[in-house]
Amino acid sequence: MNYPNHNTEYLQAADRIGRRLCRDAVWAGSRCNWMGWSMEAMNGTWAPAWRALGSELYGGTAGVALFLARLWQITSDAVERSTLIGALNQALEGASGLDPLVKTGFYSGTSGIGYALIEAGTILEHEGMVQQGIEELISLRDVALDRRMVDVIAGSAGAIPVLLDIGERFGRDELIETARIHGNHLLTLAHKSEEGWSWDTMQVTGQKNLTGYSHGTAGIAHALLELHRATGEAPYLEAAREGLRYERTSFSPAHLNWPDFRKMDPSAADAPPVYMTAWCHGAPGIGMSRLRVRELLHQDPVVLEEVEFALKTTAAALAQPVGPGMGNYSLCHGSCGNAELMIMAADRLGRRDLRQPAETLGQIGLEHCSRTDQPWACGVQNAGETPGLLLGLAGIGYFYLRLYDSRAVPSVLVYPHSQN
Repeated sequence: MNYPNHNTEYLQAADRIGRRLCRDAVWAGSRCNWMGWSMEAMNGTWAPAWRALGSELYGGTAGVALFLARLWQITSDAVERSTLIGALNQALEGASGLDPLVKTGFYSGTSGIGYALIEAGTILEHEGMVQQGIEELISLRDVALDRRMVDVIAGSAGAIPVLLDIGERFGRDELIETARIHGNHLLTLAHKSEEGWSWDTMQVTGQKNLTGYSHGTAGIAHALLELHRATGEAPYLEAAREGLRYERTSFSPAHLNWPDFRKMDPSAADAPPVYMTAWCHGAPGIGMSRLRVRELLHQDPVVLEEVEFALKTTAAALAQPVGPGMGNYSLCHGSCGNAELMIMAADRLGRRDLRQPAETLGQIGLEHCSRTDQPWACGVQNAGETPGLLLGLAGIGYFYLRLYDSRAVPSVLVYPHSQN
């Protein structure tokens, strides 16, 4: 059950961010873009860089456009409408130049751009835009499969749910067939062990295969369950169950969390794993995906228990302060992303009390940033505000729209969204 909040201060906060984005857009004809911060590889290390946004959903113009489309659906503001269209035009312009390695991905590639076009076109009642989005998804059948690109961010696991959903919504069987091809790709690449099945998503020698939603087993298991729902084919169900078993083997009762197996320091071979609490790695993202898994695996009693663990860990993280040097508000690895688990769980489990940590965070943001025009702490380390969806202002605005009315504004962190 959904609980629309309709606290107008939340809508005002989102609209204030939307108007800033419109103000700061740089136009060239019918296209617009933004300057912003990103992390770039420089001299063998990662450093913040100030540059024009790309076209993708994660940090590019497609993500900004999606936020503005959801906002316009409520405000009907003419400037927000024209800016979101300009941002989508820019995304389309850049789509052909995407690195083929990441082109399949939902957050990094064509499937996310196609989704943004379809959602914005539906909101605007712009049939041509919807059809353009469908064509972008159809084009994925010509993208070569790559063993390195399997996760939710950049690979097959991200593309499968959107291909299935749009294929079913619009009667495009070729999209469902493309999803099946990607599912079979995942089956082929599964690493089978006594702990369960997992996938090498990072290609780092000596690193254990990751848990988690964005880059790990949780996201892949979810995608395979969606394929089983759509096709009824048993191998997808088996692989998904084995993926869940791998994560359950790794779960730490002491931390109420799943380890982040990334090797941050290659020289520290025997360093214990860290336990991150974010959408990308750790309990919040796993909890969000398990809410969907619960709907697909009705007879798995462990799933709801895992959701409860994730909720406890995430609520504790949300009690920590946010600000410069103390965390950030981003969707990817910040407090707004963590708060999404609380909103989603409150809606899907019918437990309104779970929203409270998200409401508290929303009030903190209003007090410290929105009402005072102070900078929002975004998700690029050692950098300032940035416009994008998963790391920046568009995502923070999206969080406030979710607080305002989670029925009208679906989550952007777990796909599909029809159950919200």
